[in-house]
Amino acid sequence: MKMRKLFAGIAAAATLLGGMALGATSAQADGSGTVVKSDVNFTFTAQDAKQLTNRKLDAYKIADYVQYGTGSNATYGVQTAGTVTDNSGIKAALEAAVAGTNKTVPTDGGDLMAWALAEGVLSVDNSADGAWNNSASRKFVESLKTTTDKLGTAEEVDLGAAANGTSATVTLPAGLYLFVDADYSVGTNGAATPSIAILVGSGNVKDGVLNPLTEATVAIKNQTTAVTKKVNGEDVITASVGQKVTYTITSKVPQNTQYYSDYGYTYTDTPSAGQTVDFDSLKVTVGDKSLNKGTDYTVAQNKNGTFTVTISSIQKQTAGALITVTYAAKVTEAGASGSKAVTNAVVLSDNGAEATDSTTITNSGFSFTKTDAQGNPLAGATFTIRVPGVDGSFTATSDKTGTVTFKGLADGTYEVNETTVPNGFQQSLKAKFNVIIENGEVKFKGTDVWGLAPKESSDKYQVKNVKNVTQLPLTGAAGTTLFTVVALLVAGAGVAVALKSRQRMR
Repeated sequence: MKMRKLFAGIAAAATLLGGMALGATSAQADGSGTVVKSDVNFTFTAQDAKQLTNRKLDAYKIADYVQYGTGSNATYGVQTAGTVTDNSGIKAALEAAVAGTNKTVPTDGGDLMAWALAEGVLSVDNSADGAWNNSASRKFVESLKTTTDKLGTAEEVDLGAAANGTSATVTLPAGLYLFVDADYSVGTNGAATPSIAILVGSGNVKDGVLNPLTEATVAIKNQTTAVTKKVNGEDVITASVGQKVTYTITSKVPQNTQYYSDYGYTYTDTPSAGQTVDFDSLKVTVGDKSLNKGTDYTVAQNKNGTFTVTISSIQKQTAGALITVTYAAKVTEAGASGSKAVTNAVVLSDNGAEATDSTTITNSGFSFTKTDAQGNPLAGATFTIRVPGVDGSFTATSDKTGTVTFKGLADGTYEVNETTVPNGFQQSLKAKFNVIIENGEVKFKGTDVWGLAPKESSDKYQVKNVKNVTQLPLTGAAGTTLFTVVALLVAGAGVAVALKSRQRMR
């Protein structure tokens, strides 16, 4: 094959490097050609700076460029890189690339990479992101990345150290490279997934002429990972025991999932004690489409109290579409002191990267003391309150110290009504008052006309029972009521006396 004809094949293949350049060489050509050793800038671009943070890649050179002739007569060929220690990995990868086609990888001992590029096995149209991403090239890469031990020693490329905002430029000798994320524990930073293995070469052909000075530019194949969790649409809410709340988890369908034969996308949810999850209510949607449980996603309850939602169809979903996971839970517990924080955290595991978010539900309570008219504690008095969003009423009874406690309440205003009066006390005289809880702070406000509950207090609130009306307070509305009752009794007695005197006179 003539050199210029070989160059034509290489030119066709090199166009898939879209915007990348072959470095000029200072080597003098000889009859067998000279490997181009000049350095070339490889610039990796990202949409988010987090994609480059702590990112390290292993660069395996799999092909060299070779210059034949000098000056205006120079032409270029390609050959398997001299650093490759075993061609079997490249051979297996090429066989994966041509599977299902009419091409057969040669076994005559010729140079495999020269054959692949000359035959257009790996060629595609210009790639806007600088990587070789057609079907055959992806098959080649997916196979090749499993046999990197046969490709010789990799050169570590530290994109994190070279990063400047959303780009990082490193220098490598001209050639064709397989870039693989160096190590998931090093290469990921929790906010971005590992980089997908990509095939990138220096070199650009324009109008059939090689431009050796164009910088190689490629979009790094990974994405930032983020997840958001809300409860009733907020990060922090108050909710009473027995109240149902709705959790909403959102994220986005990852980019580049088409480059994987398998892609892991899992939410691990950790509800704290104090709530019961309604798994029947759990739903997953992508965009405006509801996913099917068992087909598109699975839910697994774990022994440690967590549960996982795995979207098994993530590669079939539209990249960038909003994923929404919703489910209901019931608040079931309040703390011994009357207050409780119910937390709920989610971890999104996105193919090697993780993102977290959490919510908090708070509730609190209040206590007061039941006493007789002299301030002695009374047991056995029962009180009820109505709680918004919860069926039925909450009931509490005074203990031997006279203490009445209501626990597990959201912020709000509660009307407290005495429903049972202890034996021996006036059954028709029952206390009624309001309790206001705001940000966990409690205020009491008496509302009954008898004055059994103080007008207002935020500490050591005492509610009384009396044995007869004479023990009612003589101030305020209760006093007015008492004097009115007494006046009526006196007036009634006077009328009775007058009527009796009139009868006697007759």
